[in-house]
Amino acid sequence: MWWLALRHKADLYKRCAVSLQWLCIICCLWLTGCASVFQGSFTAVSHDRSQQVLEALRQKEDTIRTLRGLFQASVSGSGIPFSQRFNGMMSYDSPDRMHLQGFLRFGVPMMDFHREGNIYELSFPAEHERITGYVNGGPVHTQWDQTVQLSVRAIDAVLGKIAGLSHDEIRVFEGTTHYRLDIVDSLSDGLAIQEDFLVRTWVDAQTLDLALIEYRRSSDQVVVVSVECEDYRDVTAPAILEQRRIRLPFVVKATDHRQNGGSITLNFQEFVLNAV
Repeated sequence: MWWLALRHKADLYKRCAVSLQWLCIICCLWLTGCASVFQGSFTAVSHDRSQQVLEALRQKEDTIRTLRGLFQASVSGSGIPFSQRFNGMMSYDSPDRMHLQGFLRFGVPMMDFHREGNIYELSFPAEHERITGYVNGGPVHTQWDQTVQLSVRAIDAVLGKIAGLSHDEIRVFEGTTHYRLDIVDSLSDGLAIQEDFLVRTWVDAQTLDLALIEYRRSSDQVVVVSVECEDYRDVTAPAILEQRRIRLPFVVKATDHRQNGGSITLNFQEFVLNAV
């Protein structure tokens, strides 16, 4: 009987090995499919079609006059000074007024961030520390500029803001499922340096939802910062004001790919659109 038991075990191991092999194949195919969405063949669209796409994106961005949100943040990397996980609140007023608050357990304030145009103020209540700097470069630079830029670009993606969208020289390409926008813009890299970047953005061809934004150095095409947007849901403005609604990403991940960079992932629980 012992040999029957061994044979049964051998058959079981064989079936498990086959199942694992198929699982690996399926995972590889899935990952390949995800990558091909952004790496496939893209062709330039006509001037008229390009203007239609850009105008639709601008209108989508203009729809958001105010936005309030609750989120959970997960951060990593040596370039991120905050705690690894915290809860937060976001308040935005168009075009560039922003307030972010971070809380530890039991509602203990951890950080407070205000942006008014290009000027930001960042404070840490527990340390009684307050820092003032510039989001996109200025005469004064702080050690927090790189972290602030990463956070701002994550929130900008939530708002549908694309750097350089107002420029005239924007190339629009069309793929199977997405449009790709290539924009050359002069941006600060968070290290007191102004240089040309290629802002490469992929948007869903049907919904115009932002899927991925890459900030590439024009000199060597190296990706410095990337922002991924997922889990889009409809958010409706209060009925007493209007019946407008917009699709917003409830998960956003911004990554700084430089040596001392880091990443921040925002998981939103709730949005309030265009409230008084």
